[in-house]
Amino acid sequence: MKTLKFTLMMLLSAVTFNAMAWNAEVNKAIVMFAEQNLSKGAAKRATELLGAPLSSYKFENNGKSKVYLNEQGKSVTTDEKDAVVKLEKALVVLGDKGAVTEARKVALQTAMEMVVDLHCPSNIFIEKRLEDDFTFGRDNGRPKNSRWFKVQDRKWQAMWHSQYHKDHGAFSAEMYVYDWEIATKGMAKQYKKAEVAPRAWAEQTGARVLESLKIFYPGAIVNMLEITKQEPVNDAAMYDAAFRLALVVNTILK
Repeated sequence: MKTLKFTLMMLLSAVTFNAMAWNAEVNKAIVMFAEQNLSKGAAKRATELLGAPLSSYKFENNGKSKVYLNEQGKSVTTDEKDAVVKLEKALVVLGDKGAVTEARKVALQTAMEMVVDLHCPSNIFIEKRLEDDFTFGRDNGRPKNSRWFKVQDRKWQAMWHSQYHKDHGAFSAEMYVYDWEIATKGMAKQYKKAEVAPRAWAEQTGARVLESLKIFYPGAIVNMLEITKQEPVNDAAMYDAAFRLALVVNTILK
């Protein structure tokens, strides 16, 4: 019993660390979209473990798990707080069919949250290149020599976890899913053939962040249109999170 209690405590501790990520409607949309891409068998076993369909799960973590990459953008950490490490440990428990049901349930919940967290750009921290949140300036699109030209402070993390979702403030999770179904038509096959690779996924998110950091950095003043151009990057990360969550469940609970 002590071993089980320790295991549960370790897995539940996966939902206690600070950072920021996507909002509740996006998280809900991701699990709904993932559920649509589950095999019947995996969907049934996930429901048995959770006691309800995958799509009914409500995130406790709220995207508070960080992802630590080294200066080269590689995931080599063994830090217990890292979303990748938490996910790897959860997958071991989830894949152990001899484990107590409650332990596997918590492992599935943790896995769901960590897959989402490691895909959100605001959760990425890169040694010597991005070690904290920062402020940049966003102009209002007016000519710089105009009396109407203004610059407002913006936060890096807020750009990812709230900017685009505020722009779609009326979107429900169902509306996100409908939008994603259209945007990702024909993409599901490529994910089904992939491997479950948490560190590679984190590094891909890191690569997206590094590309964005060429424009956004402390003290930079960027045109408002540059922020708009990042929205497809954010969208692609959400698609990856949903399809890869489905991949995890399909692979381990097949």
